[in-house]
Amino acid sequence: MKRILLAAALLSLSGCAGLSALMAPPAPATVANQTVLDEQGAIGVELAYKAARVALETAVDANMLKGAKATQAAALDNQAFAAVTGVRAAYRAGNGANYGVALAEARAAVTNLLAAVH
Repeated sequence: MKRILLAAALLSLSGCAGLSALMAPPAPATVANQTVLDEQGAIGVELAYKAARVALETAVDANMLKGAKATQAAALDNQAFAAVTGVRAAYRAGNGANYGVALAEARAAVTNLLAAVH
């Protein structure tokens, strides 16, 4: 009987060790790599927005975009700017779930802006 209790105690202790390994925080290198990737994603969407914004300004200056199309492009520009601002806020807050959603929304908004300028 003592052997069974000893085996059960050892088994439960080994299970705790495995569970604590699963619940352990990621290694610092893993966190740093993810942070760099997140930062690169934010920079990428930021640069894409700036390029779209320059394209919009150039189209307006060249009289290629006017009237209703210019108004629509301005609204899309506002949406893209708000989406990029959302990416910045989620990144600063360290909110991974919101960051991923904000990044996808910003990419879509910048794509819509570029399509309106084209």
